[in-house]
Amino acid sequence: MGLAMSYQYDSRSVAALSPPHVAGYLRSRGWTDEGKFGPFGQLYAIHRGGRDEQIVLPRLATIGDFVRRMAEVLETLARVEDRSPSQVLFDLTLAPFDVIRVRSKDADDYGSVPLDAGLRLHEETRRAVAAAALAEAAKKPRRAWKGGRPDSVVQYMGHVRLGQTENRSFSLTVLSPYSFDPTDQPDFFEHAFGRRVTLKFGTALMAIQGALAEAVASDPLSAFEKTLDAGVSADMCHALAKLADSDAGVEISVGWSPAKPVQEPVSIGLTRQDAAVLDEVARTFSRQEPEPDCTIEGLIRQINVKLDSFDGSVIFEAHLPNQSGLKKVKVDFEERHRERVFRAAHEKKWARITGELRRDGRVLTLLEPRDFMIVEPDDEV
Repeated sequence: MGLAMSYQYDSRSVAALSPPHVAGYLRSRGWTDEGKFGPFGQLYAIHRGGRDEQIVLPRLATIGDFVRRMAEVLETLARVEDRSPSQVLFDLTLAPFDVIRVRSKDADDYGSVPLDAGLRLHEETRRAVAAAALAEAAKKPRRAWKGGRPDSVVQYMGHVRLGQTENRSFSLTVLSPYSFDPTDQPDFFEHAFGRRVTLKFGTALMAIQGALAEAVASDPLSAFEKTLDAGVSADMCHALAKLADSDAGVEISVGWSPAKPVQEPVSIGLTRQDAAVLDEVARTFSRQEPEPDCTIEGLIRQINVKLDSFDGSVIFEAHLPNQSGLKKVKVDFEERHRERVFRAAHEKKWARITGELRRDGRVLTLLEPRDFMIVEPDDEV
């Protein structure tokens, strides 16, 4: 009697369980697949506590008595694992997901935090997860993520979900679908994109923990330079700094789907002192990373050599996007553009060019210049 009645309130949660993910959960905990059992069941067995236990897992969620059969699975698992059925059900609902938890240590005894702190926890957690996704999607490490997001990241973030908070704490439970692959994703990877993002996030967290420890005895920036290949970026450091900037700090963990674990969970704690270091690293990394697809307009300073001696290096006095006044920007042009650039400088023509804008202190350089054109009066913005 009992379990079907006791789960009446949670029947929707039981009905939502996925047989393939529950099967993965069973296999990961040592249950052996014994083959088909009747037309719609799969038999699993384990020897535990001196007893042989069996479970008949429904193979289809569309059979008429699915909820009752799955409730029997929960009852057996609860007994074998010596846990409550509600705990087992909670783990099974997480089976399709890797789980990222961010816990505020500033929660009071009721598990509440100020509204602004709660909103910041949500927003910066989203930024940190997105930074891990960007690092995984990128062809090479970058200090900061500027410009548009790849479709793979946009699709992935659209599938990430927010789970329930834990009792007597204020924590976010972020559910990352470990089997998610974007539509444009090649199939030669060992893991799906969703799993690779959480692996990247876990690797980045451990690299940050190591760099913070190393920074005690050395320059923080040199310590964090070594973390770029692990997926650490200005975006991630900035988000983690915001999360940790409180009296008690923050705890962040990455755990794997109970249906398909790959390694031990990753967990780190960050303090307000760590936040100051992370913020400094974030600002430095952001300044060092070029801004992609930046278009500047302005006049080229006079070139004081003849055309046949001109090496293509000029200074633009240019307007930059979203900035007032003129800035000096160094640009090195390829040989095929040099005659046009030379004439534009001598004729004091207003010009437009696109490239990657790098900032090194007060020095601005436009890398990989392209689409050079003279701007006629009617074209000026």
